[in-house]
Amino acid sequence: MNKIRGLAYSHFKLKEHNTCIKKEFIAAATNYFTIIYILLLVPEILMGAFPAAFDANGNLIGNAIVFEGMTADQFFAAITAVGFIVAGLGSIAMGYIINVPFIQGPSVAIATFAAYTVCLGFGYSFQQMLALVFMSGICFFILSVTGLEKKIHKAIPINLKYAVTAGIGFFIAFSGLKKAHIIEYDPENMVKIFDATDLSDPKTISAYLTLFGVIIIAVMIKKHVHAAIFIGKVICAFIAIPLGLVTLPEKGFAEIGIHPGKLFFSMDFNGLLDFSGNKEFAVSLATVIVVIFSICMMDVFETISVLIATDTFTDINKSEVPIKKRIPQILELDAVTTSVGAMLGSATVSTYAESTTGIIEGGRTGLTSVFTGIMFMASVIISPLMSAIPSAATATTLIMAGVLMMGVIKHIDFENITEAVPAFMTLILMPLTGSMLTGIAVGITLYVIIHFLAGEAQKADLILYLLIIFFALAIWVTGL
Repeated sequence: MNKIRGLAYSHFKLKEHNTCIKKEFIAAATNYFTIIYILLLVPEILMGAFPAAFDANGNLIGNAIVFEGMTADQFFAAITAVGFIVAGLGSIAMGYIINVPFIQGPSVAIATFAAYTVCLGFGYSFQQMLALVFMSGICFFILSVTGLEKKIHKAIPINLKYAVTAGIGFFIAFSGLKKAHIIEYDPENMVKIFDATDLSDPKTISAYLTLFGVIIIAVMIKKHVHAAIFIGKVICAFIAIPLGLVTLPEKGFAEIGIHPGKLFFSMDFNGLLDFSGNKEFAVSLATVIVVIFSICMMDVFETISVLIATDTFTDINKSEVPIKKRIPQILELDAVTTSVGAMLGSATVSTYAESTTGIIEGGRTGLTSVFTGIMFMASVIISPLMSAIPSAATATTLIMAGVLMMGVIKHIDFENITEAVPAFMTLILMPLTGSMLTGIAVGITLYVIIHFLAGEAQKADLILYLLIIFFALAIWVTGL
């Protein structure tokens, strides 16, 4: 035990960072209970790629066959297990190799893009989507080793970066409101509020329970309760049982089992390119390039934003290479874990902004990430329990995640109309069109055109003009 302790202190340089094993473990536990809701949210989002797996009320049809002969219950358990595995491996690698307290796992934003835009929008299969994510990781790695990702990141206006984050939050919250039946489709006004008087309708009960959950979570966050979103989700799940809102798997948990191996190496490159004709080939190639580059750019923006946000906390040991100097290593590892994650059956693996929670709790080295990764790996055994979570509990997670992501909207400069219009159009079009790609494309295009016509062409980097060409191609392909 003393030998292991000594190795931990020497490898992670705990004394140099003014920390200890106990502090790092507490920080890891904070990370775990803060971030676990994301690992439970991503499978719910990815299940959206299989609309036949849900009934009219949004509940999972457990015995529906959705993937490689697996039922919806089995696939849900498998994709949840894979999420825990890739988050564990990514976090351990980040901590042990680079010695930074950053946590990795499947990205909510990119999982949403993968399920609703890549699979449902473009019509790719889940296996083909994994292949595209794999190639986006390779693209990310090339950008990282060549330094191009820094130039792209620097070229994106800060207000548009905030708008993208807020737009994704709006999109996620909107999905949660629909899943909870708080809002429903209306042919005249697009959506309408639920029928608050019909207490015999399960949809109404679900809406009320979700609103209750949102209130409870908001109060806990206000009182600085760690893992408030996760705790609120558990409370809603338990209350849903006597209300008749819990749909247990038709098979026992042991019968469902945990089969992450069925997702391993399930990428499918066949059919990505259409060789039936010159036009078909050109369109299919353009689509593939658009999707790969879009996923890559989203991953780049997410990771660099996290590094900037956590930089202040982590550069406390001035004798060591600062975080700024280690950014290339971090980005390269992020790219590798993205491709490895796709090989194991997961959407893009990214660095979580929630890493700041563990850092605030005292985590200063990669030991925090290693401890957190081990906790994730140990959580694989709870995967079969996840499909029993009612839609009301799921919706609270979606809504609150959206609320927290929308917080960045206060940083957008709405007093400057040339900044406000592109930012507003970016964040509003994402939920209304159901496409993050459309919001980003329109936002950047408007930014360049407005500043050009306003005599401020110098504010738009040359890279933005190149991105406009890319986005024009993306929208053209999407509209076919």
